[in-house]
Amino acid sequence: MVAVNNLSGLTVDKALIKKIAEVVLKSEKKISQDISIVLVDANKMKDLNQRYRRKNRLTDVLTFPELDIVVCPQAVKNNAKAAKATFKAELARVVIHGILHFLDYDHEAGEKEAEKMRAKEDRYFRNIVFNNK
Repeated sequence: MVAVNNLSGLTVDKALIKKIAEVVLKSEKKISQDISIVLVDANKMKDLNQRYRRKNRLTDVLTFPELDIVVCPQAVKNNAKAAKATFKAELARVVIHGILHFLDYDHEAGEKEAEKMRAKEDRYFRNIVFNNK
């Protein structure tokens, strides 16, 4: 089951987030996996990043295995603007990235793992974005 809880104060398409999560989980053969995606504001996300990663800056997604994936829509919006992408496309990429971390993919565990995770992320992104126009 996929649960999405929006605590960010911004309007976000929770159904899209849930659908993205379900597509990735099904493709990874983890459809029975319970997953919680929590959307938080920029202050909360910066605090979580400082507390758990010792990085005093805003980030778009944090993954806590066995608990939650935390997404900051404001950071996603900032990233989308910088990349000249739509908010929806950037949100999809961030959610996919978080779910892959939740499923134990780790781009910080060496170049081979990073390539494997990037390839999956890109494939799911193309699949989801092109199939949801």
